Amino acid sequence: MKKLLIAIAASLFCPLALANAPSDDSIHELMEVTQTKQLMDRAMAQLDGMMKSSMQQALAGQEVTDEDQKILDEMRGEMTNVMKAEFSWEKMAPAFTQVYKQSLTQSEVDGMLEFYQTDAGKALIAKMPNVMQQTMQLMQQKSAAMAPKIQEIQKQAMARIQENDQQ
Repeated sequence: MKKLLIAIAASLFCPLALANAPSDDSIHELMEVTQTKQLMDRAMAQLDGMMKSSMQQALAGQEVTDEDQKILDEMRGEMTNVMKAEFSWEKMAPAFTQVYKQSLTQSEVDGMLEFYQTDAGKALIAKMPNVMQQTMQLMQQKSAAMAPKIQEIQKQAMARIQENDQQ
C-alpha cells in the first residue's frame, strides 16, 4: 500500500517538476548570452600555464636535468591534451544543459536572460574572466605560501606512523 501511495504521489508531482524545468532552447540561449563556451575555451587555454606553474612550485629547489625537464614537459602536454579532450565544449555542453535543467526553473532562466542583456549583466559577463583569473592567481599564491606548512604536517604525520609501526 505504501509503495502504491508513493507511486501515485510521484506521478502527480513529476509532471509539475517537468513543467517547471527550463527548456533546452532557453538554457542554450543562456549559455550563449553568458558566453559559456568562450569561458571554457579561455580556461582551457590557461590550463597549460597553470600546470607549468604548479609543477615549478612542486619542484622548487630541486635540480632537474634537461632530459628530465623534457619528460616533465611531455607529461604536462599529454595531461593538458587529455583534459582539453575531456572538457571540450562538445562533451560539456550536454552536461551543462542537464545541470541547468535540474537546478533552475524556467522563470529563473528567463530572469537571468533578462539580467544578462542589461548593461550590468553585460559588464559582469565581460569582466568575470578577469575576476576569475585574478582569483586563481591569488589562490595559487596562497597555496604556495601554505605549502611548507602542509609539508610539515605531512612530515610529522609520517613520522608518527613510522613510530607506531616500530612499536
